[in-house]
Amino acid sequence: MKKQFKTMHIASLELFLVAAENENFSVTAEYLNITPAAVSRSIKRLEERIGFDLFSRSTRQVKLTQEGRIYYKKCSEILDMLINAGHSIKTEKNTIEGKLKISVPETFFNYKISPYLANFSEEYPNLKLDFHVTNRNIDFVAEEYDLSVRLIQENTRLEAFLIKKNLFVATTGLYASPNYLTKNGMIVCPDELINHKCINFSSSQNNKRFQWAFLNKNICKDNIENSQIQIFDSIQATKFLALNDGGIVQLFSFSVQEELKRKELVEILSEYNKGNTWEFCFLYPSTYKNSMKLKVFIDYFTKKIS
Repeated sequence: MKKQFKTMHIASLELFLVAAENENFSVTAEYLNITPAAVSRSIKRLEERIGFDLFSRSTRQVKLTQEGRIYYKKCSEILDMLINAGHSIKTEKNTIEGKLKISVPETFFNYKISPYLANFSEEYPNLKLDFHVTNRNIDFVAEEYDLSVRLIQENTRLEAFLIKKNLFVATTGLYASPNYLTKNGMIVCPDELINHKCINFSSSQNNKRFQWAFLNKNICKDNIENSQIQIFDSIQATKFLALNDGGIVQLFSFSVQEELKRKELVEILSEYNKGNTWEFCFLYPSTYKNSMKLKVFIDYFTKKIS
């Protein structure tokens, strides 16, 4: 079946339908803006594939054979079904309407949602999307959110009414600019971080810090948490500080690929960071589990991101 579809292109069937309706290769050629010889060759190839003549030919005219008339009827029905299937899907997408209120962390929106958002909006033109790009944990009930992307860890406790759908497993690393390392020295083991500027990210919502999980907390905890410059609520801001020689920062690996290629940042202590993963998940209230607008959004972005 795959081989038949590969060799029998839909375009050749469409050409046959035009030729069958006109029973004139010259008229068909003019309609399709090709030569009569090209029409004749295409019909001949199609006849060779299916194993019988579609037209009887004479010096004056071409006429559909009896088999050709049957084949024309069947092809017309099939192509109509394909066209109707396309219209049906398009109509179904146009019926997805309303609004979704979505909470997404800043870095994840910029690197994982934003690249696909224009195409999604074109596919579902009647669905309005309100993105609240924030790193804080939201209150689904009080703030009336439909969906959230949240960073989940093993010890994360979720409200009982929430449904979790795994989305993306991310890794983190420690990064610094080449200029910073030239000035302050390359780091070869975690213990040496105590002598460096460590850029700390925290949430102002609960003063919760983005833990440098793989490090020896007894050695590095005070230096990281009591660094001279504290960045609240924007992980992107910590990256820009590191790019400007401000120190060492922990970032998601997917957010620094371009900077690594351009050699604007350098990863350090990677051998100590193996297996340090974080899971991004979709969360939504169980009462919305049958929502079509929520389903198309989750399915689309799960497929693109995962």
